[in-house]
Amino acid sequence: MLVRSNSVLQRGAQTLHVSSASTMVRSYKVIDENAQGAVLGVSTIKLVDTINAMDQSFIYSSARPADPNSMIQTGLQNLARATVQLSVNNEGEIKVTRPPVKLNDTLVSFSGIQPEYFKAGTTVPFLVDFPANSSLRKGYTWQDKTPKVQTTYTIYAITPRTTTITYKSSKLGESLNSRENGTIVIDNNTGLVLKRYSQSVSTGYEMVNGVVYTATRRTAVTESSIKK
Repeated sequence: MLVRSNSVLQRGAQTLHVSSASTMVRSYKVIDENAQGAVLGVSTIKLVDTINAMDQSFIYSSARPADPNSMIQTGLQNLARATVQLSVNNEGEIKVTRPPVKLNDTLVSFSGIQPEYFKAGTTVPFLVDFPANSSLRKGYTWQDKTPKVQTTYTIYAITPRTTTITYKSSKLGESLNSRENGTIVIDNNTGLVLKRYSQSVSTGYEMVNGVVYTATRRTAVTESSIKK
């Protein structure tokens, strides 16, 4: 996963610009299975984050110990070391998460890494929740709505091997509202998400070191999945 992020935080006359570029490699490993589904172990193999803020720049790498005096570096280190277990059914729907991993506003604002909560009832990120279907045609459009998220999907292209889908999404958060555009490339035989591209703009409020700021964040994400 490659993430590029630019955030602007404002409080009165004070303005803080933060930019970051992150590389993350995440592993999903089957650690148990039965007729109803499987248990997946999720871990981070590699995390490198370059952050520029307040005329300073630093690089965090999971290959080296974090600076114990840096809240951001220790937060990234905790993220890199965290492991999560997901109980999923045979369709890839998450039934149970142990334990949930959350990122605070400060870490998200500075690192650009997006929170991934693995909520029960959602589909694991490397799969899609609908099967490839010979009746689907280019231009077919449908919507997925929840009280806080509305997404419109459109079939952009179909080949014998892959289906490419574009989407537009609006999300209402507790403190930030987001709009996201993206593209998903899916393997027709397995339902595996081969590539995912997205660009999003989030606006609202964030808390940094206990201080509330108005926030605008622009994020671009590129993801690739490899089955081993």
